[in-house]
Amino acid sequence: MTPKQEMICRQLVLRAVVWDAEDLDKNERKKLEEEIQAFRIRRIQVKRRQNAAQQPHSVYNGIQKALREAGISEKAALLVTEDAALAQYVYDCGNKKDSDGNSGRRKNAGMGVVFYERSGSRAAAAADMVVLGFEEIGVQFLDRVQKRRNRLPWIILYTKRTYVREITVQDLDALYALYEEEGITDYTEPLFEREKEELYTESYIDHRYYYYGYGMWVVCDTKTGALIGRAGIEHREVEGEVCMELGYVIGTAYQRQGYATEVCASIVAYAKEELEIEQLHCFIHPNNKGSLRVAQKLGFTQCQGKEHRQGELWHFSMEL
Repeated sequence: MTPKQEMICRQLVLRAVVWDAEDLDKNERKKLEEEIQAFRIRRIQVKRRQNAAQQPHSVYNGIQKALREAGISEKAALLVTEDAALAQYVYDCGNKKDSDGNSGRRKNAGMGVVFYERSGSRAAAAADMVVLGFEEIGVQFLDRVQKRRNRLPWIILYTKRTYVREITVQDLDALYALYEEEGITDYTEPLFEREKEELYTESYIDHRYYYYGYGMWVVCDTKTGALIGRAGIEHREVEGEVCMELGYVIGTAYQRQGYATEVCASIVAYAKEELEIEQLHCFIHPNNKGSLRVAQKLGFTQCQGKEHRQGELWHFSMEL
């Protein structure tokens, strides 16, 4: 494996791809199948239905049996299918009503579903992801679909000394400790009281990450796994327009050691290359000398004119 592949491999929860898209051109799925083999992910082929009337539940039972025989949990398996009825059935199995009668994604929803909508088919199916082809799709994409299905955090990127990942409710103890450190809330809004912060975090995971694929993440030390800060991309409305804002906070024990610049430089690159963002903004208090230095190192320039200020904050921007 290449170093990048090894890094991705450490992140994977996906152990099996259940394949049910026989009509796909072999050349189109060649790269994906090569990755599946390289990452040692089990490929389970759904047997061709002997008759068109075979019910989705019987096909699903066969998939479950194959997974059990392979010793793989449904939480580590992803179905790729062009059968709208099967996609709907498997997806619904992970969205059953809870004990209070409320429908919605469960914390451990099981097998994810990618529905392959063939060109011109106009088929409609419930799924975690609908795709029109597989030329640009790799194992990391499929793994992220499975993680989203089971509400597991994505690791967004690695830097030399850290990794950046999505937040979880389990991070709150470490975040409260971080925000209690001297000077942390001088220029950063404090957290809510615990119950409200937990509800906010749950909603943030289900909506911000789910619909946008980005937001504020947590920064962890690669060697110890300790949470050392937060960083990411948020929305801020400025004069009726939504700006993409880069924000961060680093724990006091890690300040003045280049961590903020290291992490934010990688996020800037991620914003450009992966999210295709064209312009980033920062809003910094003039007394926050550390953040001003970081913004300058990253290449942000201060916007001129009174209209470019946000209250006491100075407005900086950078074209990507």
